[in-house]
Amino acid sequence: MNRNVLCLLDGLIAFKEKILREVTACSLYTANYPLLIEHILREAKLYRQTITVLEEKGCMPSEELKKSELFWNQIMMEHAMFIRGLLDPTECELMQTADDFVGDYCRLLEEARKQDCRTMDELTIKTLETTEKYRDFKAAGAEGITLCRIRSVILPLLADHVLREANHYLRILKNEGRR
Repeated sequence: MNRNVLCLLDGLIAFKEKILREVTACSLYTANYPLLIEHILREAKLYRQTITVLEEKGCMPSEELKKSELFWNQIMMEHAMFIRGLLDPTECELMQTADDFVGDYCRLLEEARKQDCRTMDELTIKTLETTEKYRDFKAAGAEGITLCRIRSVILPLLADHVLREANHYLRILKNEGRR
């Protein structure tokens, strides 16, 4: 099954790379940000790498934890950028909150790059606290969008997707804390 998934992922990655090349060369136009296409590409490549490592080693090596935290902090920061860019301009307070989360994750990324695997624990605790607050923001946003209380061009399915990814990241962070 994993070999079939890897084959499908290779096709998805090649397709998204082609789309990105064409969008950045202005030979294909889309309503999606080029950063969103890159974002999806990075997620697909991480998934491919994870499957490959699990196939080869049977578990994830501990040195992958810092890489994982860097990856997911980048994803969370980009989610905040996308949310900010998809809110109606009248939603000033929500736009400011999204901007604040962009700053929070940018700082966490900078701090994590300076750490080594032995000194990541304290930063992981800060990341966990930030991500819990961000998950709550996303949950309120998903509800507000679904109930038509928030003005935006964010589809309810997208709001749910970014909320699920925050919950997924929280599970990763909580598992890291137990090691």
